[in-house]
Amino acid sequence: MSIKRSLARLAQSTPRQLDVASVRGALPGQRRETTHGELHLIDEYLEPQHHHGRSPIAKALEVSTERLAQLALDPSLERIDLQRALFLDTETTGLAGGTGTVPFLIGIAWFEDQSMRIQQLFLPELGREAPMLSWLRERVQQSSCVVSFNGKTFDWPLLRNRFVLNRVRAPALPPHLDLLHCARRVLRPRLKSIRLVELERRVLGMYREDDVSGALIPQLYFDYLDGGDVSPIAKVIEHNANDLIALAALLAELVGHFDEVHGNDDPRDHLAYAKVAERTGDRARAQSFAAAAAQGGGESACTVEACLLNARMARRGGDVDDEERALLDALLAADDELLRAVVQLALAKLYEHRRKDLDRALEHAKGTMLAEGDDAAERRLARLQRRLGNSI
Repeated sequence: MSIKRSLARLAQSTPRQLDVASVRGALPGQRRETTHGELHLIDEYLEPQHHHGRSPIAKALEVSTERLAQLALDPSLERIDLQRALFLDTETTGLAGGTGTVPFLIGIAWFEDQSMRIQQLFLPELGREAPMLSWLRERVQQSSCVVSFNGKTFDWPLLRNRFVLNRVRAPALPPHLDLLHCARRVLRPRLKSIRLVELERRVLGMYREDDVSGALIPQLYFDYLDGGDVSPIAKVIEHNANDLIALAALLAELVGHFDEVHGNDDPRDHLAYAKVAERTGDRARAQSFAAAAAQGGGESACTVEACLLNARMARRGGDVDDEERALLDALLAADDELLRAVVQLALAKLYEHRRKDLDRALEHAKGTMLAEGDDAAERRLARLQRRLGNSI
């Protein structure tokens, strides 16, 4: 039976927690007979007001799918129905993959109106995966996309193998949004770790209490199979549910911060979003984020790279004045010889080819050696000097 938790309880910015004491000696959830066999199912709802850290999870339904597709570099996501998105996470008997790795807990979640429904399929004994996989198959078939964290590399290839080994027909996979790739794309310059728990802390402001370590989960399951206490498995189920909730919250945060410039964001984040926009050909968005990065008071390298990106965008738009301004700003921000050389090379090209100002091109060409090498720099200087001599 689905469990409706109280509004006051669920609106708190705390991890979802089971009352472990109440399930000691018995697994959470219940066994259910299906057309494919007996299934152990934990089925719960979260109310619309539920927050994961500082992020309301229902905001995942409000994000722009156009921005989402850009961030994921996947145009197929632009037309998805987020109301039918399926969040997916597994707990397994090991991380090596292959035929010996079994997903003993398959967590799935989706939104029903504004409430998130969480279903977790637990394997109480080995050799009974078919009902779990059949249940998952039916849910995937109803979904507009799958949302995971490292699911393209780990979870889905593993599940696909289990479908084959258990002779259950695998569903056709809809568009797959792997948030690990998105997080790496925009947060790697700032964060050393892109683990989901670390993103919860640094991006969502969520700190799990008494959470089970992922490294211990396989052994906890084997201990359970050997007749151990159920309480540790209840904590694994709790861990998996929080992973699912974190996916929705992280989706809302990452896409929401790409939809518009947030002035208090780190300039490194602004620059990373600008690079994504540049890759997708969204020149206006790239310029907005690059300008925010350049003006954000970050380190010199970040400011210079942002100015250079803005200069590229101006050049593609045919705006020589804006390109020149951005490059001169970059030169002012450059605080070491290599950065200055890179900017001076761009300025030398600008003044020679677009401004037709050979004197200023020569001035900057004298400082490009570290950026383009001795031979190329000498050829550039010789060419400019020859052209200036011919123009007299």
